[in-house]
Amino acid sequence: MFRSASKVMAVPVAHTLKKRALAWCGLATMIAFGASLGSCQAPSLAKNWQVPSEDVTFQGVEKRFGRRPIPAELHFPKNGTGKLPLIITQHGSTRDGGRILNGQGRTDELSARLVKQGTDAGFAVAVLDAFEGTGIRPSDKKKFPQAHRYVAQLRTKLAAHPRIDATNMFLTGFSFGGGTALKHLDARYIADTPGWRAVAVAEPSCGMFSEPVTAPFPVLIIKGGESHYPPAPCELYRDLLRAAGSQVSYVLIPTANHFFSENGRIVDGVAVNGCSDNPVIRAPNGKLRFADGTPTDPATVRSKCITNRAGAGKSREHLDFAIQKIIEFFQDARRAGG
Repeated sequence: MFRSASKVMAVPVAHTLKKRALAWCGLATMIAFGASLGSCQAPSLAKNWQVPSEDVTFQGVEKRFGRRPIPAELHFPKNGTGKLPLIITQHGSTRDGGRILNGQGRTDELSARLVKQGTDAGFAVAVLDAFEGTGIRPSDKKKFPQAHRYVAQLRTKLAAHPRIDATNMFLTGFSFGGGTALKHLDARYIADTPGWRAVAVAEPSCGMFSEPVTAPFPVLIIKGGESHYPPAPCELYRDLLRAAGSQVSYVLIPTANHFFSENGRIVDGVAVNGCSDNPVIRAPNGKLRFADGTPTDPATVRSKCITNRAGAGKSREHLDFAIQKIIEFFQDARRAGG
């Protein structure tokens, strides 16, 4: 098990994003009129990273919001030819990383950097916005859509894309997006086709997870040792998955917080971390129980597992390291798959 990580500084990537955004808006104009970077309509990730892209917006369907358009953009390597391996990345609850489709959607910082690093490594990278048009805020944990259904619908769409290798499709996500990705290990969805070559998740809460099954693809879980979502429930889930016959890799970055930063601190907010010592397990029939075997129900889970103990601090010294591990994991899985 990985127990230490050198500080792979994320500053150069973040600095590049900020510098390009300033150049796009016109720094002199911003200074003259007192405008902030946040008030500027920065260009989309494709323009920031100067990579070709395509609008792959689709009609998403799930229970909470019904049928609606889901903004999605597919990014390609600059010199990519032939059919390409695909990474689909699902944002977390805070879409603070940049825009897609010239402002029609947003994503988080991990996905924003993954567009650059993934395409540099030869992958096509698809980014979707599961929240656009809903008015959802990061604190609205009880209102989040069933984004795993959007991911599956986008996967089906892109499997038929002429530039995508449908035998090499990968899934990742951060925080809420990581939990979304882990739902693809649920017995109800794991046999869906086309399938995943591998799944890698960054900082899921693991406060609730599906009954462990034998996954037909390898899984990577990356956690920060100082996260307000403690590593313990993810380590339990890892162990249960392994006991069920799944191939699970685990990376712990001891001094990183939820955002893979060194400047983490606990703040008032909303987080699903109240059941870290006794996480909730979801059976294939939808019934819930705590890890100690005690039956429970959705109302009890909401009251016990949602807390006001949130996290802050986004210096992100370890974020590029986490992304590097995700890409390397996918590369290894692709080579192993032939």
